[in-house]
Amino acid sequence: MSALDELHRAMQGRLADAGISDVPAVPARRAPDRAPLSFSQRLVWSHQRRVPESTANNICLAFTYTGPVDREALRRALFAVVRRHEILRTTYHADADGEPFQRIHEEFPLPVASVDLRPASAPECRLHELISKAATEPFDLAAESSVRVSLVDLPSNAAGAPRLAMVVAMQHILWDGMTLPVMARDVARFYDAALTGPDIAVDPPPRQVADFAEWEQDRFAAADHTADTRFWEDQFAGVVDTANLPYDHRLDAAPETSTRHDRVMSAAADSALRSLSSELRTPPFTVFLTAYYLALRRLTGRSDVLIGTAVANREETGTQDLIGNFSNSIPLRIRGAGPRFADLVEHTRTVTDAAFAHRAFPFTHITDIARKATADDAAQPFDSLVLFLDQKVDGIHLPGTTMTWKLADKGRLALPLTVEAFMHPDRTDVQISYRVALFADSAIERLHDHLDDILAAATARLPLADLLTAEDSGE
Repeated sequence: MSALDELHRAMQGRLADAGISDVPAVPARRAPDRAPLSFSQRLVWSHQRRVPESTANNICLAFTYTGPVDREALRRALFAVVRRHEILRTTYHADADGEPFQRIHEEFPLPVASVDLRPASAPECRLHELISKAATEPFDLAAESSVRVSLVDLPSNAAGAPRLAMVVAMQHILWDGMTLPVMARDVARFYDAALTGPDIAVDPPPRQVADFAEWEQDRFAAADHTADTRFWEDQFAGVVDTANLPYDHRLDAAPETSTRHDRVMSAAADSALRSLSSELRTPPFTVFLTAYYLALRRLTGRSDVLIGTAVANREETGTQDLIGNFSNSIPLRIRGAGPRFADLVEHTRTVTDAAFAHRAFPFTHITDIARKATADDAAQPFDSLVLFLDQKVDGIHLPGTTMTWKLADKGRLALPLTVEAFMHPDRTDVQISYRVALFADSAIERLHDHLDDILAAATARLPLADLLTAEDSGE
């Protein structure tokens, strides 16, 4: 059973336990070829319209297969995925009043390029260059597909097995953290169908992203947002600074140009992360976020810190089967409570749970609240984002092959700094992306060091003072 199927079954069980039907309650949209944008889509669209050359919202995945791949069957499978998911046939526009909308096309070509590097000198270097170019090429959301694919033939391995790379570049307007399992499942099953016959039966889901987008806008317009507004206002109450990073340089308008430092967490830190999560009965994300907060506190001396994270917002029946972006970003205000590490983890968990209860409130509205509270029209709710993935996420598997995959650096960043952690069965990878105009490389290395040191040293009963210097203990 795939990771997506396991997740889907678990979510169905939780819905059933709560007395919620598994039948989609979201109505079909009013116009078949047009719909408003969801809040997550609007955020991405607005950024791309302001900065059309930006690749900050690009995602590029490179899958390398060893073993025989039927290229034509793979192409047909990819085209079948486009037929199944309207979001892959969608462009984004503004009407005469400047209001954005999405146009759904009956047919829209998926760009699939073929590249043969088998005769090339230094084919691995050439592949790296191709991936880098794919990751850093902007998308025109009004005129082209928001996904591009390259199929790259590589020289056989030492045992003579053929190799193929599939490079998939996408725009964040159609992608969130739950999209890869959906894409992997659909490509794999359509590939199997393509291998067995000339026709692929494509079964569109009962509701598409555009249906959910229109429903979301209708529901938001009709709802009372008093409780959400009051909660997020409280998060910015008092003296709060939304800039919480150890900047080496401060620029009013720092360019998006970024780079990424990757590190495998030390064995001691990885072991402590897992054992503390089990001992404290809290998700690994909470423990990791607590360590990140302490790392920032070490580096800046601040005990009151705003940190961003992303939430999936895929609770509605049918969203789990869709390629699309349903995510929202929310701030978490951590203020350093309790004498022991376990107390701080509990505080972080309380903060996270409270914020998640208001996770559907649009990020743009949270931003408006932050700007009003800080009297700064340019303020953002946070300047760093922490993402943590501890569920097994498979790439796109094809029968008869072994596969590896990686996430390419996109070279631009919408925020000053993003921390992404990927917990595998045998290790945890930590990737820190940052704007090069704001941080020296050494500052990011120190951040990596502090994160690792804190986790390696932490125990549930360890006093916080033992993880902090006198200057940053808050005393």
